[in-house]
Amino acid sequence: MFRSFITIAAVAGLAAGASAQQQMPAVSLQPVSNLQYGSYDFNNGFTVTNGGNRAIGPDTLFDSTGNVAYYYGVVGADTTKQEWMDETQLPNRGATGSEQITGMAWIYCEGGYTAYFDAYVSLYNDTVACAGSSSWSSGVPSFADCVYGVGGLPGSGCWIVTIDLSCGFECVLPDASNPLSGAQGTIGWSVTPVNCNGSPFLGPFLGRQADAAPGSQDLFEWRDWSGAYFGSYIHGGCYWFGGIPHARADFHVAFYGAAVDVQNCYANPALAKDTLCLELTAQPAVGSGISYVVSCGSALTGGVRLYANMEAPISGVAGCEQASMGSWTRQVALPGTLSTGKSVAAGPNLTFDSFGVTGSTTIPVPGSMGGKRLVLQAIQISGGILAASNGVYTGTL
Repeated sequence: MFRSFITIAAVAGLAAGASAQQQMPAVSLQPVSNLQYGSYDFNNGFTVTNGGNRAIGPDTLFDSTGNVAYYYGVVGADTTKQEWMDETQLPNRGATGSEQITGMAWIYCEGGYTAYFDAYVSLYNDTVACAGSSSWSSGVPSFADCVYGVGGLPGSGCWIVTIDLSCGFECVLPDASNPLSGAQGTIGWSVTPVNCNGSPFLGPFLGRQADAAPGSQDLFEWRDWSGAYFGSYIHGGCYWFGGIPHARADFHVAFYGAAVDVQNCYANPALAKDTLCLELTAQPAVGSGISYVVSCGSALTGGVRLYANMEAPISGVAGCEQASMGSWTRQVALPGTLSTGKSVAAGPNLTFDSFGVTGSTTIPVPGSMGGKRLVLQAIQISGGILAASNGVYTGTL
């Protein structure tokens, strides 16, 4: 049934330069049916679900996945290595000017030509309408700020896929104050099939005019990796569907992120005992608490202690942006202080003893922490250190 979704249109009228918005033929739009759900993580791959995907976040930063209407397929004969990049805008909140993406979701259909396919999921620091990302170099391989190889995605149907980037795969991107995209304040994202048996019927869902989200624009960018349409790694232009009332060139997507000004930090390379995952479920605040979850891929024995190192207020970006994440040292010696791999203001190191290793636990934030930032780390102890978590760098309390 899926092969009837798309009428293939000629490519000849689409090869104009990237300087102006170009119209896609309306016949490439078809209605969506039989939406199915799945989740993807880098330990288990793709898993079919019933919409009950893992809660990622804790915050939802952008979501245009509601009100499914139309689906867009390739114009031509092969979607392999065709990159369609859309833009979005992350909310301007907090003091860092950036957000750490902990997960995302997107929706697509495949028309029955392949059972499974692989793809690159790419997140870009910037994109400008009809110019694309500044990281693109014409005619040579050029990649996004965060690129994820995602294998074994299902074909033969329509799917909403949630990809879990938490616990080591997060991506830090600019918020709506993004100076890299000028007044648009946008970031870019794309899903590029690389192994789909030449399927001509594989593409994303489109938003509706009535549901346009902040920062979205009625256009997308097309870059050809394979050379089948415009030449290898050539940006073939920006496209829309003529501004019709019911469909925009606006691909359905959702982004989930850490709490305001919170960032998770990781050692590079990882150390042998780096097996715990520490996540905050909200930004800590004096008078409330530090709500966190410690998890692991297997059952844990012994207690978990949360260590905190107070810091003086810091202006500008947080201390573990992508460029410096490798400075975080996760394994520590006990008793002692956190080893952060960077200079921190002198201050007391706080130890919170023996909390549960599953679910979440809230600990109080003393008034003495007001105006400070915290570096947090969880340690599993049973006659010695068994495991250590990533670090978490909080916003100002």
